[in-house]
Amino acid sequence: MRIKTAIKFTLLLSITICIQLFLTALSVKAEQKTYTDNEVNISKKDLIILLEKLSGNLESDIADIGDYANADEEYIKSSVERLKGLNIIDEHISFDNLLESPKKEEVYYILAKYIGVEAAEGKTSFNDDEKLQSWSRGYIKELENLGVIEGKDKSFEPDKVLNRGELRNVNKETFLAVINTSQSFKADDSNNAGAFIVVNANDALIENIKAQTPILINPKASNGRLRIVNSDISKIYIAQGSQNFEVQLSNSKLQSAKSLGKNISYTSVGSDGKVGPLPNPEEYKPGERKIVTKIIKSGRSHTSSSNSSGSNKSNNQKENKAQSDKEVEEKEKPQDNGAVKPEKKPQEGSGSDDKRTPQDGKVSEGENKPQEGNGSDNKKTPQEGNTENQGNKPKDNKKETLPKENEGVPDKSSEDKAPENASEDFIILNEHLYADKTLKYKALEGVNLEENALIGLKLSGENNGVKLNVKWEGKSLEQVKSAQKGEYQLAVSSLQDLVINDKNYGKVKFIVKIIIE
Repeated sequence: MRIKTAIKFTLLLSITICIQLFLTALSVKAEQKTYTDNEVNISKKDLIILLEKLSGNLESDIADIGDYANADEEYIKSSVERLKGLNIIDEHISFDNLLESPKKEEVYYILAKYIGVEAAEGKTSFNDDEKLQSWSRGYIKELENLGVIEGKDKSFEPDKVLNRGELRNVNKETFLAVINTSQSFKADDSNNAGAFIVVNANDALIENIKAQTPILINPKASNGRLRIVNSDISKIYIAQGSQNFEVQLSNSKLQSAKSLGKNISYTSVGSDGKVGPLPNPEEYKPGERKIVTKIIKSGRSHTSSSNSSGSNKSNNQKENKAQSDKEVEEKEKPQDNGAVKPEKKPQEGSGSDDKRTPQDGKVSEGENKPQEGNGSDNKKTPQEGNTENQGNKPKDNKKETLPKENEGVPDKSSEDKAPENASEDFIILNEHLYADKTLKYKALEGVNLEENALIGLKLSGENNGVKLNVKWEGKSLEQVKSAQKGEYQLAVSSLQDLVINDKNYGKVKFIVKIIIE
């Protein structure tokens, strides 16, 4: 009996020791790896290996500078030629001698070119800005603009040779994460708001990025999808060679995009789980603060009535194209702030060009022009409820209720409170448009609601490049004009007919969602 008891005790003790060793191994694995080569100066070969790891071509941690992942000399030389073909390596930096140490200025220049950022105008805020080369300054300035590097009250030291420890620090400030396999990346408190998330997987999920973060999508992610949930993304860069890729937003914001890829689409997941297309954030370039004037033509039908007009569209194709070109030409000429005169004759119930006549009870007879946020004239603005014109409505119409302020994320119940005759098929296209179809403003910069606005189709972003006179209304109108922080819904009515792709939608009224931060 004593022998059996001893055997049992020995077995239990062995199992306990094995469990402890396993847990210890896991804790050691979770600890951050330490390196003993921090003082070793980097070479241009190390820089090439880093770019290959960032691209997902070499399976190795980007922090492990000395691990070449079995890449031989021929592989590295072919990588140099490929990077030259992509204009990441150019005439400013020679890679003939791969054992030579690159300067700090050259390292940041190559990384900026690899990401795909464009050179910015002006000087950096570094104390030694005058030491930067003219060909590198704009790229380093753009990295500073993005929040990747901080230059105020600091010296850049462009001629400095970095060691491996310093290059590891550069990696930390420039790249928040590199996603090489299908996985979920969630933000934590240690995240660098300006650092890039690099996506090489064709099925990745990014969650909870609350500070504006840029993303780089590499060709390895082609034929796939990136899902962004509960996040605020400042900009997406899609590298040359990427194709057939979908960026899907769910309760997220995307400010703008720069794409060198092909067949890139943007979609959103609604509260009901349905997936719908978004306007291409690269097309409208909200970050550049330019009004869209490009005419987008498409053969796709958006309504059943557009199919019935197909023969007329074919017969009048040349006339329509000439008319569209004329509209764009007139749009590009300097104009005063008055109303844009419609090309067609006034319809029934319409007055002269500078008169506004009620149509279906939408506009009151004594109504003044909508007032922009910074206008100097003391014009009368629409009041809450806008009850002045209710007596002109047809008897079969119900009493309108204007959109109410939405304190949280807009959902279906809040959209149902919009006026019955207000559509959700249109959007305002301007420099404040985000890919989630909202207009986003900074409270400190104020809010200027345009009297003349460019209107497009919500699903495709298609428009005719011509601004129309519009009227803004809603219970939250004064709050929006005074730039009070919050999320709002306003109704916008066009005072002229909207014509897109040869289809006349008439005078449209639709809901616009606004976020003021």
